[in-house]
Amino acid sequence: MLRSRCTKPGGGGGLSNGVQKERMKPEDMYILSRDGAIISSPSPKPYPHKPSKCSDCASLFMKYSFFLLIQAYHMRNAGAVIHSHGMEFCLATMINPHLKEFRVTHMEMIKGIKGHGYYEELVIPIIENTAYENELTDSLAKAIEAYPKTTAVLVRNHGIYGWGDSWISAKTQVHIWLSILVFWILWRLN
Repeated sequence: MLRSRCTKPGGGGGLSNGVQKERMKPEDMYILSRDGAIISSPSPKPYPHKPSKCSDCASLFMKYSFFLLIQAYHMRNAGAVIHSHGMEFCLATMINPHLKEFRVTHMEMIKGIKGHGYYEELVIPIIENTAYENELTDSLAKAIEAYPKTTAVLVRNHGIYGWGDSWISAKTQVHIWLSILVFWILWRLN
């Protein structure tokens, strides 16, 4: 259960750092205890593979995942978390560096975000980045609690954390956010 809830596809960060997340198998992942201690490590791979490293953001995922499991799992049925450093997510937070949240309405893609419709206002909180990902834990938890309808949190100049009831749902939610933000960025820059 920990592995499926704490790992994520895409580049950068994660419980097993420096590997292609889409190609990971259970034996490629770190297994951590509730307090973040490593229970099991991946076996070393032959050259040219680099040795895996448990990411600096492991504690963030542990607290974040347990936060979701304990406090938000029942409210949102969150079963997977995805983190992305996509440039569009960064740009959306940089265009107006004073925004604390991103709001949009009347866009077709809004219907794809769980619990939202075309006429509703879709809101995603923006939290400030820190020097180390594990320092994001408290502000990320506060944002999730303050925005019960959101399926993601943007981190300024960093990326996005998104979730869903499965990895497929989480990936879909993040992809829809990507589409909305790309459209918004292009509109703002015109």
